[in-house]
Amino acid sequence: MLIGLGLLACASARQYGALGWSLGGEAHVFVADDRFSRDYYERLTGSTHLRDSLARRPLIPLPPPRARRRAQVFAASGATPATVTLVRFHAPGTCGYQGIVTELVLAFPPTSAGAHPPAPHAPVVATLTDATTTTGRSPTQPPLSRQSALSLLNSVVARAIGGDSLLQALALDPDQAADAGEVVPLMSSYGVGFRARVLKSGGDTALITGVASTDRETKRLRWIIKPRHVRLTGGMIPATSGGVRYSLRGSVESGALILIDEIADVSARDSRATARFRESGEIFATQPLALRCP
Repeated sequence: MLIGLGLLACASARQYGALGWSLGGEAHVFVADDRFSRDYYERLTGSTHLRDSLARRPLIPLPPPRARRRAQVFAASGATPATVTLVRFHAPGTCGYQGIVTELVLAFPPTSAGAHPPAPHAPVVATLTDATTTTGRSPTQPPLSRQSALSLLNSVVARAIGGDSLLQALALDPDQAADAGEVVPLMSSYGVGFRARVLKSGGDTALITGVASTDRETKRLRWIIKPRHVRLTGGMIPATSGGVRYSLRGSVESGALILIDEIADVSARDSRATARFRESGEIFATQPLALRCP
């Protein structure tokens, strides 16, 4: 997919991806990275004293430079060019994150210009770039019934656990503590996030979690995040393990980028939301999962 190749080029050139949401005619995206914030603030103001400025004012809004206002936004509806209309720098600690957060307010061109802005309140991924494109929604696989989705989840988990045994039947219900995963239609496959408790051959219990893309028969299964085993103590992840659970939240640009939450039960501040390339699993954008800016 050409757009995926373009994103890889951006990533290799130290472009930063930003995660956020659309509000109809505009989008708000965030980068939680001190280096990006310092560099961008210097580009806007010529000053290298962003942290000192934020110590006096916890929120600094600035207009973007005329020369570098172009951005590319990726959503489930496709790729859409956008314009940076406002930049807001948030002081450390004000967004539930210990570092500096840069917020970009992006405006979409009118639909009469051939653009396809994301639906309101849809997750988006964006990057600053000189080259923008417009694409529409590509056909995706039909959504599966709950029974078919659960069958596919069981097939993927069976591949992941090998000879180990499940401790309990898998469930697809986000309102239940036993919720074991998600199945998301992609362009030519399905994304499957999974979390399952297993009995290891040595008698230990473990959580196995990961993310895959696959056809319905699991003949073309690809690990986006390879299955990871976290040994459990008393049915819980031990404080020293650093283990996380993966939750698949959707995709953008016809599944070229997969949206995944990494949930750290032991330390909530270590949980993060990520956008990963479906083909390589490489992270394109990341931010703390609990990021909330005033």
